[in-house]
Amino acid sequence: MNQLETTMCNNCGHVFNIVFKEKSHPNNIKETYIECDRCYFHYTSFVTDSRVRKLQKKKDQLKGAIHIERRLELQDQINARMARLKDNLIRFGRADL
Repeated sequence: MNQLETTMCNNCGHVFNIVFKEKSHPNNIKETYIECDRCYFHYTSFVTDSRVRKLQKKKDQLKGAIHIERRLELQDQINARMARLKDNLIRFGRADL
């Protein structure tokens, strides 16, 4: 049986089950987030654009031990771009780069 993950809201202190939601933004940007079910405080988990999703597919297609370094390199690129997208979305309300 799967156990639900819970977290505590930093805004109101309510403990709630983590349920990921997805929201689309302009320029094919997708935000995955959770929201407190009491005060509706919004927590952005991660943000992707078409380039990130393309890199993720490319990384997933690489199999076997000979591709470990390339997979790690791609993951570093993905993480850096997602961090910039998330920061822009939170700070400026737009995730465009």
